[in-house]
Formats: sequence, structure tokens, C-alpha cells
Amino acid sequence: MKRIALLLIAAMHVVYGYGQTGKVITAYRFYQDFNDTKDINSLNKAKDAIDLANDNADTKNEAKTQVYRGQIYLAIFDYNLRNETEKLISITDPNKKTLMGYQNTSSLELDTTYRAFAKARKLDEKGKFKTDIDPSIDRIAAHFENKAIADYNAKKFTESLPSFERAYEIKGIKDSTDLGYCALVAEKASNPEKAIMYYRKMIDNKQGRATSYSSLANVYLNKKTQNDTTTAKEILKQGRTVYPNDIALLITETNFFLAENKSEDAMKNLNIAITAKPADANLYIVRGNLYDNLANPKDATGNFTEQPKDFEDEIKRAEADYKKSIELKPDYFDALYSLGVLYVNHGVSINRQADKITDQKKYDAVNAKSIDEFNRAMPVLEKAFSLKPKDRNTMIALKQIYARLGLKDKLDDIAEKLKK
Repeated sequence: MKRIALLLIAAMHVVYGYGQTGKVITAYRFYQDFNDTKDINSLNKAKDAIDLANDNADTKNEAKTQVYRGQIYLAIFDYNLRNETEKLISITDPNKKTLMGYQNTSSLELDTTYRAFAKARKLDEKGKFKTDIDPSIDRIAAHFENKAIADYNAKKFTESLPSFERAYEIKGIKDSTDLGYCALVAEKASNPEKAIMYYRKMIDNKQGRATSYSSLANVYLNKKTQNDTTTAKEILKQGRTVYPNDIALLITETNFFLAENKSEDAMKNLNIAITAKPADANLYIVRGNLYDNLANPKDATGNFTEQPKDFEDEIKRAEADYKKSIELKPDYFDALYSLGVLYVNHGVSINRQADKITDQKKYDAVNAKSIDEFNRAMPVLEKAFSLKPKDRNTMIALKQIYARLGLKDKLDDIAEKLKK
């Protein structure tokens, strides 16, 4: 009796094992039927069968099981993607339609199919399923990239990041593009920890060149703690050592100097940058602002303090840079506004000097110079106002000019605009 019982148990074990192997075969047959008929019921039955096989200890660690599971789940993702894309009847642009289809399709099945093929690759020691695994994983990476780009274009950065991360995981270090996107999207998704991790990987891999250093430094600066500021300084220092001639990195360092009111260091960098990029209107306005601030220093409360001895020289330097910026970019609002305000502030400064003069003729002569400055400022600020007709700072400056020049109609008009 004991021997018969053992044989029965053994037989039952064989039947049980065959039953689970049968699930793998059943799953594959339903999958094949779906490929032939496109009947979603067959694909659902294939999924149910392969899930049972994947949950069973006897079959889940077979390469064939994982290959079939990957193929079935990839078919489900493809079916869902096609279904979501076909719903977008009103969209005629094929690229936009494709991206919106990706945006509307869940990546859960795509993630499952990747994990299945990745496991199959480990289990397939003899490479029996290599021709099934390798191209499928390439397709999965492309799907993740498309899904990531679709969410990125829709400014869904938090949703975009995991897809870029998965694409980078699949492709590995050989693909610097996805690593760069991981860093950028993590930054845009307000995830500084991951942004720092990916930018540091880029630096370690010598990817992104100087931009990786400046981007990493900016992430630390945006965190706005003392320790992070110190770290950002060190990163900029390292970057400038590795890439001493990189203008973008130099400008990032310059912005840091400006934020810390290190005018001398900032000016030195700006002069280097302008020599390297003489047609960059932005550089001239930054240097013009620096000259402007040196001519018109302010205290911690924002009030003007005593003028420097070389006040007039600094004003002329600022004016020259603002004009150069406008010459290079005639409709540059910031340059027009800065030049106009420079004239206004200069006029106010001269007017203060006039107020101290008791002799009428001398007063009139100095005050006339003040009026000249307001007249110079008016057309510049009016052009700036035409570019940004809702900018209140421009309106306030124009109101001051019109009041000084006694232009009642213009003063009333700008006063009305300020009430809106």
C-alpha cells in the first residue's frame, strides 16, 4: 500500500506540472489566435493563462513563460495604444495624433512586458529566445521614449520622468540623450534629488560637457540653502576648471557673482563673454545693468545712495551697452526699458542738483539738462510700452516723464491706463 500511495502522489505531481505547462501552451495559442483574428477576447484569454503560469513556481522561471508573457502584454499595450489613437478622429496631424495617443495610454502593460523580457533574457542562458527578446526590448524602449515625449510636450513632467527613466534603464550608458532628458525632466518636475543624481551621472560619464556643470549648479542654487549655495559654487569652480573657455558656464558663474553683488568678478566675466560673442544682445544689457547699478547704487531698502565719483562715466558706459543691445535687437523690450529708465534716473539726479542752486540762471541751465534727459527717455519708453502695453513699470515711468514735461493729455491717458 505504501508503494502504491507513492506512485499515486508522483502521478498527481506529473499531472499538476503538466497542467501549468499547459497554461503556457494555452496562452501562446490564444496569443496566436489574436494575431490571426485581432479578437480581443483571445488576447484577454492569453493574458489570463499566462498570468496563472507566471504565478506558478513550476513555470514562472522558464524563459519561454516570460517571453510569452512579454509578447502578450506588449500586444495589449499596442492594442490599447491603437484604440486610444483611433478615438482622436478630430486630429488630422498624424504626429500630434500619435503623441496624444501615447499620452492617453497607460504604461502599466508596457512596464510589465519589459520586466518579463528582462527576466527572460536572464533565464535564457543559451540564447534560444534571443531573436524574440532583443528586438522586443528595442520596441519597448521606443514606446517608453514616445510616451515620455508625449507627456513632456504636454508639460506633464512628473508623468514624463518615469518613462524617460525606463528608456534610459533599457538603453543604458550608451544613450546619453535619455540620461539628459532624465536630468532635465526631473528638474522641471521639481524633483531636485533626482535631477542632481542624473546631472552627476552626466558629469561622471563626461556627457553634456559644460552644460552639465551649469545645470547641476542651478539645481543647487534653486534649493536656496546655505549649504546648497556653497555646493553650487564648488560645482561652478570645477566646471570652469574643466571647461575654462565655455561661455554658457561663464555666464552661469557671472549670474552667481551678480546675485552676490560681486561686481568686479561679474564685469571680468562679462568682458570675456562679449569678446567671445560680440553679437549677443543679452550680454550687453547685462553689462549695461551692471554699469547702471554701479552708477546708481542702492541700500538694502532699495533707496538710492551717494553717487560714485565716476558717476557720469558709468552712465555713459551703461548707455552705450543698452544702445548696442537695441542695435542688435531693435524690439528688445528689456533693453529699451533699461535705457529709458537710465535717462529718467539721470534726469532726476540732475534735477536734485538744480534744486540746490539758488541762482536762477544757473538753476535754469542745470534744469534744462534734466528736461533733456526726460525728453530722451520719452520715445524710448513709449516704444517699450508699444511692445508691452500692459507693463505697469513702463506706465509709471511714462507718467513721471509726462508730469515733468507738463504733457497733460498724455499724463491723463496713462493715468487712466494705470487704473485698469
